[in-house]
Amino acid sequence: MKTLILYATKYGSAEKVAHQLATKLTGDVQTISIMKDAPPPLTEFDTVILGGSIYMGTIQKQLSNYVNDHVEELLEKRVGLYICAGEQDPEVKSKELVDSFPKSLYEHAIVKEVVGHEYHFDKMNLVEKLMLRMKGIKKSCSALSDERIDHTAHMMAETRRL
Repeated sequence: MKTLILYATKYGSAEKVAHQLATKLTGDVQTISIMKDAPPPLTEFDTVILGGSIYMGTIQKQLSNYVNDHVEELLEKRVGLYICAGEQDPEVKSKELVDSFPKSLYEHAIVKEVVGHEYHFDKMNLVEKLMLRMKGIKKSCSALSDERIDHTAHMMAETRRL
């Protein structure tokens, strides 16, 4: 079994999750940043995990465009979805996850997870820092959920055995 973890990230959170997932999955696992590298053909993979981070309420365009261009192929694969999102309101966070992927792919996915977030003030511009400060966030922090990352890996492994 071959797995592709295809991700998009602005500050590195989705990449960090992709690499954590890769260590928890068995078989041949490849991680690719769609923002840096061209994805390999999907025909090479049985399983595809797609992940990105939410920035200003939406997932990265590069990932969104790729998914929309390849949705039919993806629907023939075992698919997992994750986002990194810092929104505190659970309903908004859930909506961000649903809105990040085409409805057909979202419904097809084995697992869909919001895995937490990180804020990297050292990588942000002044406007981004000010926006976070208005929400009461004043410094870099990590709130990625090992439990949700483990759940994603577990669900992908469990369905492989069925």
